[in-house]
Amino acid sequence: MSLDAAAASARPGAKRLLAPLAPDVRARLEAYPELLRKVLPLRPGLVRELPKVVRELSLSLTAEREGGPRPGYLSDPKVLSAYLWYYLPWNLVRLSRLLPGLDLDIPDGGVVRDLGSGPLTFIQALWLSRPDLRKRRLRITCVDRSKRALELGLALFGELAGFDPTHPDAPWRIRVARGEYWQGLTDGADLVAMVNVANELAGKVREPLDERMERVAAQLSESLVPGGRVLVVEPGTRLGWRCLLGMRQAFVEMDMDIAAPCPHREECVLLAGRTRAWCHFTMPPAGAPRWLTAFSEQAGLGKERLSLSFLLARKARPAPMAGGVRVVSGAFSLADVPGSAVYGCSAAGLLVLCAPDRHPPAPGDLLAVDVPAGAPLDPKSGAPRVMLAPDPSGERPAESGGAARGEHAQARKPASGQDRRSGSAQGGAGSREERGGKRRPRPGGAPGASGPAGASGPSRQAPAGKPSRPASKGRSSGPGKPGRPSRSHRD
Repeated sequence: MSLDAAAASARPGAKRLLAPLAPDVRARLEAYPELLRKVLPLRPGLVRELPKVVRELSLSLTAEREGGPRPGYLSDPKVLSAYLWYYLPWNLVRLSRLLPGLDLDIPDGGVVRDLGSGPLTFIQALWLSRPDLRKRRLRITCVDRSKRALELGLALFGELAGFDPTHPDAPWRIRVARGEYWQGLTDGADLVAMVNVANELAGKVREPLDERMERVAAQLSESLVPGGRVLVVEPGTRLGWRCLLGMRQAFVEMDMDIAAPCPHREECVLLAGRTRAWCHFTMPPAGAPRWLTAFSEQAGLGKERLSLSFLLARKARPAPMAGGVRVVSGAFSLADVPGSAVYGCSAAGLLVLCAPDRHPPAPGDLLAVDVPAGAPLDPKSGAPRVMLAPDPSGERPAESGGAARGEHAQARKPASGQDRRSGSAQGGAGSREERGGKRRPRPGGAPGASGPAGASGPSRQAPAGKPSRPASKGRSSGPGKPGRPSRSHRD
């Protein structure tokens, strides 16, 4: 069975959060270079230089670089080109797997505010992954510091959707405005979205992080109509999680409904436990465009997995929590229990869900679990251990969901009798995008025909019956050039 097919097969009784990319979305993303070349033709010199610019941008967006990216960095033409060819499409892949699983029932005539929207990444992903919303008349405002990023995003959306989004009769009528995020916070919004923005706000002032995020949360809430939603998505880093924690606490205190991912309204279980893990969700790059995986390899930033953290809240009286357990880690091994295990978030606190058949639920899965009285405590985390019934489907959603090769795969191979658990201790700050890889770039400069240097025609396709390998399983290379095996890196 293919990785995507396995991803669609959740354990019986489990609700899958991260859906596989729909065939239509995959096809549109595979053809995305044609849109990029049409909207932003690159001069030959920049095409050759682009992998290097992508690497430099990646360094500026990681925690290791003090201060992070400069404000308004997308106004730099080189940086913006690198962002459009690397970060934008990877974020489209990531968001297009998350959004179908969220309750985003925007009404006809609804108002959407996208704050810090860059090249309209969220709006493009919403159009791609939510066909149920395409025929609804939405009025959308996108705000960012970079006017050029907004203009290019507007053009890309028009090419993607097939209509002029600035026309008064457009189903999705989009207005772009240059400014700070708070300048887009007018009243009457049915949905306010902030994608990869909160972490950029975290380090720019002396104000404590929790207080800063609580203030941002109050601003977001005030702009919503009753029943309106706010969606905040962050890189799957420790800083992104800390930003979301501050907002979540504020939303709870404002008596807002926490729709996802939390199955309860209590304190975050990862704060109370002894583990160093944080709440984020991993997924494999399976289904990502071949041109994008090849270009990423050439830039030395190939991916074995993708990750994100998010929070969805609704301005309504808190709904009765259905309960259940949300899987908040990849799979790991235990020293004294056969099989594999994952961490679970529940109203009862942190749980360790043990799968003796080595078929654990995938990151993000929501499932019903009974915690028996007197359940043994995990010696490392202090959380109760719960044995899961065997998965009758026999599939391995752990691999498709990112668990088997997720955060815990980075742990050093233990000696006999030790836990194989990294605890997600390698986190760090991220900005607009997850942290990049550490591999050296492959020689050869810019990518081949399907990437920035390619002709305007269709992307190269794999021979019939021979699908390209996922980046995490083999070598990804441009035309006629050998790749190098992927190396694990923190998303």
